[in-house]
Amino acid sequence: MADVITEVSVKNWLAENNKALFYLWQAQSSLTKNTNNRDLGKLFAEANEYIVRDWINSKTSLTVVQRDDFSDDPDASGYDLLTDDGLLKLQVKLRATDIHLEQTRRHSKKNVNSGDTGHIRYSVGEADVFIFSRPDVDDYLDIDKWGYIAIPEIALVDPKNLNYLVPRVNKSLWTQYVGRSVEVLEDVYASKK
Repeated sequence: MADVITEVSVKNWLAENNKALFYLWQAQSSLTKNTNNRDLGKLFAEANEYIVRDWINSKTSLTVVQRDDFSDDPDASGYDLLTDDGLLKLQVKLRATDIHLEQTRRHSKKNVNSGDTGHIRYSVGEADVFIFSRPDVDDYLDIDKWGYIAIPEIALVDPKNLNYLVPRVNKSLWTQYVGRSVEVLEDVYASKK
């Protein structure tokens, strides 16, 4: 009879054979128990790119891949995913509560007028669509319960500074896109062809 695999046996195996995954498991469990959405977001930021990639590839007609031009752009500015034909650039964000676009970047000539909060805003033209993963805050680790909001860049342009996107996305805007992610992705892609 085969051994039954349990969560405890997996944890024990990880503790002996893959310490990195063991400690990441412990961290996510602790952060979830304490409802620490901010640090969970940091822990899942990179994984979120893979989660969104797989979601898009399974739910739309698009095929997206991870960006791999980091030697040309070491800061990986602008976007995380792109369609396999390079037409559509997607920026992926993980946001459990509010939706904001500010990020930490070097203050350079390009970013001189982009923000006054200590964070930098996206310039117009860096990505075509922004996708916000929305974990269920009561069951953060169940990725099947996550929602996705895709908003075209054009809807995020700051009317007070047309070279940059808004630093925060008002609920009145993002709620217009709830449940429409597949449609938005397909439509923006079609417009790029």
